Amino acid sequence: MVRTSTIKGSDKAVSIGGFRGVTVNEVDELLGDLGKAISPAVFQIFDATRIAGWRHLYMAAVNAVGAFESGSSISRGLGIEVLLYASCQDQISRALDVVGVGPGTEKLALVVLRDGPGEAEAAFKKAADILGEADDSVLGLDEKKFREIAQVFGVSENELEAVGGERDKALTSLLVEKGALLPLRR
Repeated sequence: MVRTSTIKGSDKAVSIGGFRGVTVNEVDELLGDLGKAISPAVFQIFDATRIAGWRHLYMAAVNAVGAFESGSSISRGLGIEVLLYASCQDQISRALDVVGVGPGTEKLALVVLRDGPGEAEAAFKKAADILGEADDSVLGLDEKKFREIAQVFGVSENELEAVGGERDKALTSLLVEKGALLPLRR
């Protein structure tokens, strides 16, 4: 089920959801098909096994829109900027290694940005027709996914303990923080 929210201080709205049983053979072909189907919406796809929930992607979108609207973005495209913030990386190639989709990806997350929530959700639904079975449970964390994400993003046990509370929420909060601090690394 798609979740759509406006981005405070912007005309943009973001729709986010997950998909299971996706068959990715050619990434460029998939990106082209999605782009044609939902233009002029901006989108980005992610390997859902590397995403720590809806909030992880929502805050990446918020930070990317903020960077674009303030003129401080790294990339020339808003979709790529979302990728950078979600991956906590300032290099596109490294971002793709961390959260990018590749041949064989079966669980996928999708972010769609458009002016207005109705337009964002409509574009998301067109993309869903291409991607297949919508299943937001792929965005959730189980123990295996938690460990992999913590390792890939370099989140230590000490950091998790310092945040406190539920471990899943602590991990998501740390990824959001690492992403938000990305401009300081530039």
